[in-house]
Amino acid sequence: MLDGSVTDTVEARSFSHNINHIDICAVQWGPDDNGRTVDGPGPLMQRAFLNGIEKVLISYAYWMYL
Repeated sequence: MLDGSVTDTVEARSFSHNINHIDICAVQWGPDDNGRTVDGPGPLMQRAFLNGIEKVLISYAYWMYL
């Protein structure tokens, strides 16, 4: 992911790959923070976050009711 242009698609694919082994310690998006400009995840990355949350919750619920 870090060897080329980082696009919304690249971020979403990276985050969605092997999702059961991803731990997020810090999330930071560019551009460089100058105190006025803030950039966040694009729409694909936002969907990847939601998919990850949904899968974790479904997995957790499954194991809770066995």
